[in-house]
Amino acid sequence: MKWSDLKGAIGKAAPMLGTLLGGPAGAGVGSMIASVLGVENSPDEVHKALEADPGLLLKLREAEIQQQTDLQRMTLESETAMLTQVNETMRAELASGDKFKSYWRPLFGYVMALTWGATMFAVSYQLVWGKEGAEKIISSIGDLAWLWGIGLSVLGINVTKRSHDKAVAYDRHTPGIMSAIADRITGGTSR
Repeated sequence: MKWSDLKGAIGKAAPMLGTLLGGPAGAGVGSMIASVLGVENSPDEVHKALEADPGLLLKLREAEIQQQTDLQRMTLESETAMLTQVNETMRAELASGDKFKSYWRPLFGYVMALTWGATMFAVSYQLVWGKEGAEKIISSIGDLAWLWGIGLSVLGINVTKRSHDKAVAYDRHTPGIMSAIADRITGGTSR
């Protein structure tokens, strides 16, 4: 058993402790929980103690209230560590010479266009020259509408984001409507 396996049970009574058990600070918080319960520092021992006496959850709630400042600090440190790692990963990806990071959006667009074209060609061909089963084909297209909706939405977001990236790269960023309104209100000092 891992400390994170206890986060649900402990989180019902002491939400901050439960949240921290599921993160990088889990072992430290688990040690504190074991100490409060007076058991050996292991998730199995804490689990056994809680199963034997569910009233110990109230003891954990009280400890959470008493240690709230330290727990909030641990939460902030945990979240900061996670965000730092995400930022380092993003910087490494941007600095890499991998062409795929730049080409995946156009590739997705080409794949969507080819798939859409092939599907429409096949459907049109079957409707014009096949004629039997036209009802099933039209029904099938309706069943696939959600799939096309997702794919085309992703494509739209990709196109918009790529356009924004290019504008920023060439220092031609066009402000959005909210920025334009804020500029009008503040006299152009919102940026």
